[in-house]
Amino acid sequence: MVFAGILLMLSGLFDILNGFVALLDHGYYATTANHGNRLLVFNFAAWGWVWIIVGIAQILASLGVLLGVRAARITGIVLASACLVGQLMFLSTFPYWSIFIMVMSLLVIYGLVVEPRHVPGARV
Repeated sequence: MVFAGILLMLSGLFDILNGFVALLDHGYYATTANHGNRLLVFNFAAWGWVWIIVGIAQILASLGVLLGVRAARITGIVLASACLVGQLMFLSTFPYWSIFIMVMSLLVIYGLVVEPRHVPGARV
């Protein structure tokens, strides 16, 4: 659980970093010159705020996971899944970074779903 909680916190910090980059440097995630100020359906500022909010929620959920709150485990699974799907947008721009974050999200999901050894019978 500690491993998953720390990885969830690290993933939240990376998402906050992605959000600030999208807010402060709009051309950073643009793949072509005529891409404009949009990434899929929202502009870069909206995606920046989405990633910042998701990152803050991940950090709060990681604190709950480290304290042993069951609802925080479920929230962490949902947020890590959202982060996993959200990184697909950035796969064409930054493939290695996106794959790294996606693998980290998969490890978080695995760590939160697996039954803790010290608590027999406890499940998500």
